[in-house]
Amino acid sequence: MDEAKALERFEISKLKSQRQTATSRKISEAVFDEKTLMALYKLVKRKAFDELTGIVSTGKEANVYHGLRDGLDVAVKIYKHETSDFRHMSKYVRGDPRFGDWGNRRHLVHMWAQKEYKNIMRVQDLISCPKAIDHYRNVLVMEFIGDGVVPAPKLKEKPPAEAEKYFRRILEYVKIMYEQRLVHADLSEYNILDFGGPVVIDFSAGVLLDHPKSLEFLRRDLQNICNFFEKHGVKTYYNRALEEVLDAN
Repeated sequence: MDEAKALERFEISKLKSQRQTATSRKISEAVFDEKTLMALYKLVKRKAFDELTGIVSTGKEANVYHGLRDGLDVAVKIYKHETSDFRHMSKYVRGDPRFGDWGNRRHLVHMWAQKEYKNIMRVQDLISCPKAIDHYRNVLVMEFIGDGVVPAPKLKEKPPAEAEKYFRRILEYVKIMYEQRLVHADLSEYNILDFGGPVVIDFSAGVLLDHPKSLEFLRRDLQNICNFFEKHGVKTYYNRALEEVLDAN
C-alpha cells in the first residue's frame, strides 16, 4: 500500500506520552485497525490535526487522544468498531430522521461519530462545549478542554464549589439545546467538565425532538443533574426545572 509509511505515524507505540505495556498493546490492537489508520491519515490530509501525542481516556465505546493542530491542543476521539454496544447505540440512532438504516456494526459506528459531530455543530456557538473540527468514518476531532495535555476534571471527580451557580448554568444549557430541538440524552456528572464553568461533552447519544423517546431522554437527563446537585446542597425542584425546559421551545 502506497500510504503504509504515512500510516505508521499513528501506531499507538509512537505516541510520545504512553509507555508500551501489554495493556496498551491490547488497546492499540482494538482501536488502531487499518481502516482507522486510514481515517486518521485522511483527517491529517484535511488538516484536522497534525499528530497524536498521548492517550486521554479509554472506554468501551471510544478512546480519546490528545493531539496537536498548528501547535494547539485538540482531542481526537476514536470510536471502536469491535467493542461498541450495538444495541445501546441503535436505540439512539433508530428514529433519528437525520440517519437511515445501517448495514453492519462498522457502518453504525461511523454514523455514531457523524451523529456526535452534527449534534455539537448544532449547539457549539450557543453553549459551552468542545468545538467540533472535523470527522471521518469513526474518528472525530474537536477542541481539547484542559490545561496543556491535562484534561479538565469531570464534575463527578471534582464537584463544583459554586454548586447553585453551576446547576443554573447547566439547566440553561439544557434549555438552549431544547430550543435547538436537541436533547443530550446522556447528561450527567460524568459528561460535564469543570473548566472555569461547566462544559458539556459526549454528544453522541443526542437526539432531535422528532425522536420517539426524546421526552424520556430529557426527563432522564434532568433527573441525573437534579440528583447530583441535590447531593451537594442545591434545591433543584425537578418538576419546575422540567417545566422551564419544555416552555423554552
